[in-house]
Amino acid sequence: MDINKIAELNYHWVERMGWHNKTTLEALALVASEVGEAINECRGEKPTDDFAEELADIVLRVLDIAHWQGIDMEKELLDKMKKNEQRGTRGRIK
Repeated sequence: MDINKIAELNYHWVERMGWHNKTTLEALALVASEVGEAINECRGEKPTDDFAEELADIVLRVLDIAHWQGIDMEKELLDKMKKNEQRGTRGRIK
């Protein structure tokens, strides 16, 4: 299943839950809250077993916003990877 289809399915689930009653800024704040939860799963020497689930929550929140805003995430991700490749290290140490 491609990433845009996952975004669509997730968007419709969030819609059924009645959770689309927020602004884009509020939706981004929820992404940040999920990042905080992922951080909490990394407080020890290695990430906990729940770390992967928290990463999935981050991605799903981002995909929900992308679908809502009509963004083709597959295209954007591939374009960004290409741009990063073209930029190289841009002065960063390898």
